[in-house]
Amino acid sequence: MEQQVQSLNKWLLLFWAAIVGLTFYSSTKPKAISDTWVATTDPDLVYMNGYLYYKKQAYTGWLFENFDNGNRAKEIPYYGGKMEGIMKTWYANQQPEQERLFVSGEKQGIHKGWWPNGNPKFEYHFVDDEHEGAAKEWFTNNKLYREFNYKNGHEQGRQQMWWDDGTVRANYVVKDNRQYGLIGRKLCKNIYKK
Repeated sequence: MEQQVQSLNKWLLLFWAAIVGLTFYSSTKPKAISDTWVATTDPDLVYMNGYLYYKKQAYTGWLFENFDNGNRAKEIPYYGGKMEGIMKTWYANQQPEQERLFVSGEKQGIHKGWWPNGNPKFEYHFVDDEHEGAAKEWFTNNKLYREFNYKNGHEQGRQQMWWDDGTVRANYVVKDNRQYGLIGRKLCKNIYKK
């Protein structure tokens, strides 16, 4: 009997974990966007109270923008007036500039950007519109500019920044909302104190 109870408890635990997992997945998975395309310059587009409207209806479809040469500059998916899916931008030479994921208008997942030469510019991680985990930025020469760590949108743990020559600009740890170490600020002199 005891073995049957343990087996039943395991199945209940697995069932509960599956329900929680599916709920999280369905709430963070982008919705299917219709194949409607509208230019960002269309006068019927209105942004109001956090929603994008097209012809007085919450917009579902794609916004786009092109360069003068006809190449695509930007594609932004919307569902029910909110950004939904992967927003992409390009440089004039069609080199990718950035990719950002939105779910119900909130930043989610990995957001990446590149310099015109193709080197990485940034990589951020978001959960529910807040920074979560590592946030990295690079100089155009592919040297790391900064690597910060976040938890629930706030700096947490090791934070590092460098000058373009590779020397340390800041190197500190954030614990319990307090910074410990070299934070990269200049000391100010009081010009009135003699």
